[in-house]
Amino acid sequence: MALNYLHKEQLDLGAECQSDATVSSAALIRKADAISRQIDHVDASDRTKKAALRHQLAAIQIELDKGPSAWDTAFPLLQIYLDRQDWENAAAVCDTLFRSNQQDSLVALGHGLWLSITFPVEPTLTLAHLQHVINETPEDSDGAAIAAAVAAYVVDLRSGSKNNDDATLAVGQMLNEVARRHGNVNNQEEFDKWFRHLELDQPNKLLIRMRNIIDVLVQDQWWIDRDALQQLIPNTD
Repeated sequence: MALNYLHKEQLDLGAECQSDATVSSAALIRKADAISRQIDHVDASDRTKKAALRHQLAAIQIELDKGPSAWDTAFPLLQIYLDRQDWENAAAVCDTLFRSNQQDSLVALGHGLWLSITFPVEPTLTLAHLQHVINETPEDSDGAAIAAAVAAYVVDLRSGSKNNDDATLAVGQMLNEVARRHGNVNNQEEFDKWFRHLELDQPNKLLIRMRNIIDVLVQDQWWIDRDALQQLIPNTD
């Protein structure tokens, strides 16, 4: 199952069902032109509105297979949202950059993973980043298993007393998919054995392994000062 994170400010594009939407190129072009005109008329001081519109535009550019344009539109938004400590939108921009399928898209994915795991953003956004890892990882690699287990950990940690059935169901599907392809798992007993064997039930080790995956994705191309940003992590005590 592929999770498609829909940014809360993204346009509906007139479709009755976003997941099943089929929008003609002509309609998308008209929508992109309309948003461009809106951007031109927004006061320069209203950076919040401009950023939201630009993010919408980048999403449409991806739909139009204009990956380079989408990257150029979205990339400056990352720093804008980081400056505002808007971690969720910053992580969502990284998802957009990844989906633009450009040279540094895996670097963007690494940034999105770090932001969406480090900060308490909407769990479905974190799951979307982790699903990308699963999709990009060879079947015989442990990386997909680590990503799926981190998804379960994040949803459990952030759901609290809230009923988050959709995220819980998504995590179950992610784990089942990975267990079948990685460990040839067919029943609960085999799943439990596979899970323990890979030490996916040990959060401290799990998060270190996830950090290693992120480092592989980003290499030495960090666009952010992680140490400085970690000082801004909300105190949940």
